[in-house]
Amino acid sequence: MTHGQPKAKTFLSMFAKSATLFIRVSRKWSIPVGELIASTSASVAAQFPSKFLTKAALIAAFVYSGASVADSCPPPQTLSPPLKLQRVIDGDTVKLSDGSSVRLTGFNSFELKDSGWKRQYARKARSRAQDVLSETIFITPWPASTDRYGRLLGNLWMGESYLGEVLVAEGLALTVSIPPENRLVACLLDLEWQARDAKRGVWALGHLPESAEALNRGGFQHRVGDITQILDAKTLVLSDRLRVMLPKADSSMRLGMRLEVRGWVSRSPASVRGQFPWTLTLKDLTNRTRVF
Repeated sequence: MTHGQPKAKTFLSMFAKSATLFIRVSRKWSIPVGELIASTSASVAAQFPSKFLTKAALIAAFVYSGASVADSCPPPQTLSPPLKLQRVIDGDTVKLSDGSSVRLTGFNSFELKDSGWKRQYARKARSRAQDVLSETIFITPWPASTDRYGRLLGNLWMGESYLGEVLVAEGLALTVSIPPENRLVACLLDLEWQARDAKRGVWALGHLPESAEALNRGGFQHRVGDITQILDAKTLVLSDRLRVMLPKADSSMRLGMRLEVRGWVSRSPASVRGQFPWTLTLKDLTNRTRVF
């Protein structure tokens, strides 16, 4: 990925009556993105003027507009002091010399404990992270929040890009939005669709998204299926197997609509497991994509 002169951008148009916002990336796909507009602090802009001038932009999406968005991510708003890297655990987790761990946000790499092609790409993601990271790293945003496991949450800034940019752009990781640490999601989604169109990395295999009908395990999943049931304004079922719980009511959902969803799947509660064995609770509508 290069970072040179800014590319010409298509102006966006708004359809005010739409209930759901999308980026149109091809004749077949569109991405719901909602409000993913981030501000950039003046102090960081002064530190990284070239990055600020070429990449700091307001990113918005509008229904079926055919709009294009920037292919790189905005500069960090706040940075940690220099920190020492002890080791790369996998593509989305590193350990620091003080013993703390960092779970990188905005994307997810495959698991080393998986088998087959997923394990292969988990190893590739870890290897690529090891290649591009130096001994001294910077975390953004700072101070970083922590997850329930005590890991710091953020991304790693490498002077001209984030680690997430590199892995997603090369097809070694998938974008996923977990608010509030989702400032990079809009640009990572754009990079992912470029990798997908170019069949880079895992996208060359043709295995993703996997069928919701064939779902038989939990953990992070990227699945596709038709809406076969709408249980209420915030709950739908894909392929009579995967219960999807939306972060807010969405009246635009219809039976037969085909969706891609991504996130962490778990066993459904015992009371409904016989009807639909698996549940995915979406944290953000950007993790749901309509297939046309």
